[in-house]
Amino acid sequence: MAHYRAYLLDHDRHVISVANLHCADEQEARERVQELVDANDIELWQLDRRIAVFEAPRSRTSQAAAEESVQGPQPPRMKPR
Repeated sequence: MAHYRAYLLDHDRHVISVANLHCADEQEARERVQELVDANDIELWQLDRRIAVFEAPRSRTSQAAAEESVQGPQPPRMKPR
């Protein structure tokens, strides 16, 4: 069995967690990581070789952040009383 690592990334692409995987081959490692992808992107590594980046489905929050980066920050909205 080969050793792989799956790095869970935050929205700034910083590592927030790591999972150690022992798989028969790279294909099995890819399949296992694909099952882990939820709200965050995951990078799959074997030793010092990055194999792949698995992107999480875009949520409303990440879409709003992407739009803000294009349009610039918006002023806060006031709640009516």
